[in-house]
Amino acid sequence: MGFLVNIVAIVQARVGSTRLPGKVLKLINGMTVIEILLSRLSQTNLIDSIVVAVPVGSENQDLVDHIYHLGYECVQGSEDDVLNRFHVAAERFDADVIVRITGDCPLVDFQLVDDAITQFLSSGVDYFSNISPPTYPDGLDVEVFSRRTLDVANLKAESSFDREHVTPYIKNSSYFSHGNMLHDDDLSHLRWTLDEP
Repeated sequence: MGFLVNIVAIVQARVGSTRLPGKVLKLINGMTVIEILLSRLSQTNLIDSIVVAVPVGSENQDLVDHIYHLGYECVQGSEDDVLNRFHVAAERFDADVIVRITGDCPLVDFQLVDDAITQFLSSGVDYFSNISPPTYPDGLDVEVFSRRTLDVANLKAESSFDREHVTPYIKNSSYFSHGNMLHDDDLSHLRWTLDEP
């Protein structure tokens, strides 16, 4: 891309987790899980905005208030249609490139995020990640995709699974080109592969 792009990190978070309710507001050494995540993510050099996408509903109000108190932006949308929640956030913040981060990954690595963004921009693919196949431990997942890709997925994805999990339609469709971060055994040399449709 030879022009300026608006890169927006969208963090999906909610209070109503079934396995550990309220986990994003749990304290670790005096900081909430979401606060640790946002603090680490804010150290990136390439992201222009960070927004937390939270479901509507009174049970999430404490989370929304906390996000604003921390100085971050928040957008609310559907509980189950997380894909549309992402689309609403991307539209609101006029994103050209979206970085998807999940709210239960407080140890997100900002340098890894910047690496993924850089490789996405240089590769020219529609979707880039370190999860297809997984190349880093759980909790370090990063997905990067274009606004056009999100627009198409939001328009065409029909199954509840695709809409709840945001990116399966993008990952599994031959309509999009894909790239994935790979590493050598010692993790010291990152490279990417291109999977054309």
